[in-house]
Amino acid sequence: MDLKETRIKRISKYKNDFLELIEDDVRLPDGREAKRVVVKHVGAASALPITDNGEVVLVRQHRYAIGRDSLEIPAGKKDFPGEHGMSCARREMMEETGYDAATLTPLSSIYSAIGFSDELVEIFLAPHARPTDSPEGGDDDEFVDVVIMPFSEALKRVDTGEIQDAKTVVALLAAARHYPFD
Repeated sequence: MDLKETRIKRISKYKNDFLELIEDDVRLPDGREAKRVVVKHVGAASALPITDNGEVVLVRQHRYAIGRDSLEIPAGKKDFPGEHGMSCARREMMEETGYDAATLTPLSSIYSAIGFSDELVEIFLAPHARPTDSPEGGDDDEFVDVVIMPFSEALKRVDTGEIQDAKTVVALLAAARHYPFD
């Protein structure tokens, strides 16, 4: 059976520099019509910094959409369509945590909310992460606390539900398959 839905009509409801909210009329595989609301997104990248001591470097920040703080790996949107994920992940890691790593290696990639958005988040592993001499500082409207903990503790916080951010859960669980990293 062909499961593809075919777009009939598209209306852009809202657009800014990194996302667009669209409403599509589609034809379903059985011939009926339906509406689909989609958030088109420029894409994002993230890094899981891990120190030589086996500690992960996370950020705690308030997430307005869920009304509470969240523990996450450093991440951010790409500055422009086509920006390489590795450069975005490195920039965000340095801005949000003040840490850098000699190498970043692809770990995974996820669609953050596949039911309504095409946002693809590239996830990189940043072993041997070290603090830089001069952190760049984050965005003007971004307030974060750097939280450093043993890798094993971060995994426990996934198990207890304290860490629920999808990219962070995927990063930690994927990295656990490769631990230790040398």
